[in-house]
Amino acid sequence: MTIFGAQGAQGAQGAQGAQGAQGAQGAQGAQDVLTGAPSWAMLSSRAGTQRMWPGANRTPAAQSAWDTYRKLAPGPRSAVTMQMLGSWYGVSLASSAAANDTALITLQRQALVTLTKPSTDFLADHQIDYLRAAADLQPDRLDEILVQTAQLLPFFGMTACLSPDATRWTLRLAEAGLDLCTLIEMPVKMGLDVPHPIALSSAVQPVIQTPGHPSFPSGHATESFMLATLLSRFFDPAPDDHVPFDPVQAVQRQYEVMRTAARIATNRTVAGVHFPTDSMAGAIAGLTMAEALVNLLEGRDTTPSRTYHGDSYKGDFNLTLLGEALADPAVVAVGSITLDPATVPDWMHDMWNEIRQEWGERPLPGSRSPNTPNPNTPNPT
Repeated sequence: MTIFGAQGAQGAQGAQGAQGAQGAQGAQGAQDVLTGAPSWAMLSSRAGTQRMWPGANRTPAAQSAWDTYRKLAPGPRSAVTMQMLGSWYGVSLASSAAANDTALITLQRQALVTLTKPSTDFLADHQIDYLRAAADLQPDRLDEILVQTAQLLPFFGMTACLSPDATRWTLRLAEAGLDLCTLIEMPVKMGLDVPHPIALSSAVQPVIQTPGHPSFPSGHATESFMLATLLSRFFDPAPDDHVPFDPVQAVQRQYEVMRTAARIATNRTVAGVHFPTDSMAGAIAGLTMAEALVNLLEGRDTTPSRTYHGDSYKGDFNLTLLGEALADPAVVAVGSITLDPATVPDWMHDMWNEIRQEWGERPLPGSRSPNTPNPNTPNPT
């Protein structure tokens, strides 16, 4: 996985769908054993070894949907996963003709996250000055900022012990989470159409290319808190399956993956391309979306919904302030929506159980462990 160099890719900062390849998949080049063999040599070999044409002489074994899914190549697997996630998550906007004041991120056709944007005058009065102070950190943070324009997962791999062998399915779910964020955040950004800081002041002078899409919410904050929330689910040594996972507690306890997410988000303000309120909105969106996904995969029938009052939040962004905002109804109002776990396909249940086992947990009761034999496979005896 190449991280450093190749900074010409910064022009694609806004649409980070390519992050689905972040899971250290450098070994994929070795997966296709036929790639390096010239076709003419293979043709010659076949001609010299093939006997009389036998017709059909093999019977493929029956297999479960999980067995089929786990054998898919990366592109088809991503397409299957995103079709499923896209059938659950969506965006609702009142107008498709002009900028909206509010955007809804929906889950199973219910409002999961409500984002109310700040006005341009509000940004000028209460947010733009934060960029002056943040700019003092640019010499210290520039290397991080440049790498993070295209890579996020490696930073979480430093604290969450991620590897393509030991946490194969955790990485694949993380990659799907990043793709889901892009699928959701870009229509929200377009629908709210909040300007970037450089549009309000010529003194901002960003140290990287300002992304080619509106500012609110921050995509980096959304994606990094999606990752941090998914990973922090497994940081408690003995989670109780009867007690819902609480990422707000992970924020307030300042788990290292949450600190990593907050630093990535803050770096976007340091770089001069986002207001702190952009990061607050993205953090709330990413955390809430990931929390709902975990609850759905765990078979729960409710999950928290949140409303961020970006039209009145005057503050800066850091992990402590996020924890305070999540506990303050004037900034983040909390509700609840119902979930329908019956919509989770069996192959996704099996993937989730595989992830649980990667972190030393037992499979969920009532579902087949991915490591147990496939009941549809004929007994060879």
